[in-house]
Amino acid sequence: MKQWLAERGVHYLFLLFSAALGVAVAVVSVWADGATGADKQRWALIAGVAACGVVLITHFEKRFAENGEKRAKEYASQTNAEVTKLYSSTLGPLSDKIRDLAVLYADRARVPSPLPQQTVDDLKNKRKDILRQVLAGAVDLTAPPLEPRLLPRARCSFYLYDAATDRFTLEGTFPGYRPPRPVIDPVGAAHMKNEILGGTGTTFRIDGKLVTQSYLIPGGTGYEAVIAVPVIHGTEKIGVLSVDAPRFADLADRHVPLMESLAGILAASYALK
Repeated sequence: MKQWLAERGVHYLFLLFSAALGVAVAVVSVWADGATGADKQRWALIAGVAACGVVLITHFEKRFAENGEKRAKEYASQTNAEVTKLYSSTLGPLSDKIRDLAVLYADRARVPSPLPQQTVDDLKNKRKDILRQVLAGAVDLTAPPLEPRLLPRARCSFYLYDAATDRFTLEGTFPGYRPPRPVIDPVGAAHMKNEILGGTGTTFRIDGKLVTQSYLIPGGTGYEAVIAVPVIHGTEKIGVLSVDAPRFADLADRHVPLMESLAGILAASYALK
């Protein structure tokens, strides 16, 4: 805050000096117009010096603004690097450990079936709450809102897979406006089943370079980039978590492990049943 005030103070000081010299040029020019001989030359010289002062102050003000912009970009770049480092060194591994712990608990301490209806309802509600947080978190951490509207630019959706019918049905999406298709068509479902959920799972990404389009982003939706990750618990194929963004540049390489960790947490929550 103090640095910002200091920079604004210097900026206004430059403006004040520039305005004062501009007025001086105007006044001296008027005086010089009525003078003759040596007096006229002297006033003209003073006007010229004042005009040069205006030019110099404008130049310094421009350099000052450019330096401020450069510092802001360096700070943003440093902050981005620190956040990336924080995620890769702390948040990513931590989320993996939480997922592994939940999966271990689900495998070793399953509640006997049939469950009381209240327990079933409680598990569903907690799972929905986790899903909401995963969807909102993916949007905030990939393509956050921009001024002035501050509306979410990305869209995250989770499609639940039904192994009996090979269908993918929309289980949740964020934000609520511009929702994706409620059910994936057979061609898209085959792609999701074989190329994303197939084997141990494979992340799919539309980056505008290696992959430029897919059924996951129909034309006219306002989105062109996507990262789709498998949600798998052990050998159980649960579904696909997908985040869409307006531009290819919105989704970077660092967002892939982020989405994979969120998918792991989501898989762990569905394993608790």
